[in-house]
Amino acid sequence: MSTYVAVFALVLAYVALVAAYGALRTLARLRRATTVLGRGANGRESLLEATERHIEVTTAVAMELHNLRAELDAVKDQAIADVHREQQIVVDQLTAAQGSLARSLRNVALVRYDAFDDLSGRASFSLALLDDAGDGVALTSIAGRSDSRTYAKGIVGGKCEQELSPEETQAVSAAVAQRADRGSKPAPFTARRRAS
Repeated sequence: MSTYVAVFALVLAYVALVAAYGALRTLARLRRATTVLGRGANGRESLLEATERHIEVTTAVAMELHNLRAELDAVKDQAIADVHREQQIVVDQLTAAQGSLARSLRNVALVRYDAFDDLSGRASFSLALLDDAGDGVALTSIAGRSDSRTYAKGIVGGKCEQELSPEETQAVSAAVAQRADRGSKPAPFTARRRAS
């Protein structure tokens, strides 16, 4: 029995020796690998040093990218504010221009006719000049053989305090119709704003 124990111990010692030899070889390979990682070949930087350097560079680039994004957001916000301010200026100018346009004499109608039976060529005329509120003037020129007469009558709201001739009435009605076709007041300008 002691022989069996001795053989068993011998086998166990052999297995332990083989395991220790395998462990030493693995340790030697690991040492060689860490030596390669720890120092570079031919005076170059090691893998660990390169990794640390790349981590530092990546951190610096990430910080710079963060700062650039912050600057870009600030510039974008300023640009949007500038665009809204310019847009409001344009809206105000258009609104003022539309107000001026509404007061301009842009509804014009002309009626030409022969005032006298013995004259031809429709040299006489009645001209209505009205703004969008229907205010303005009716001008009439009656051409005769030897002279010409011109009359002006004020129009308020499409009506006149004085009696209008049929031709003047026709001219005023035509000018009022132009105003009605366009709308009595211009539609206010509204700008659509983009969502920011």
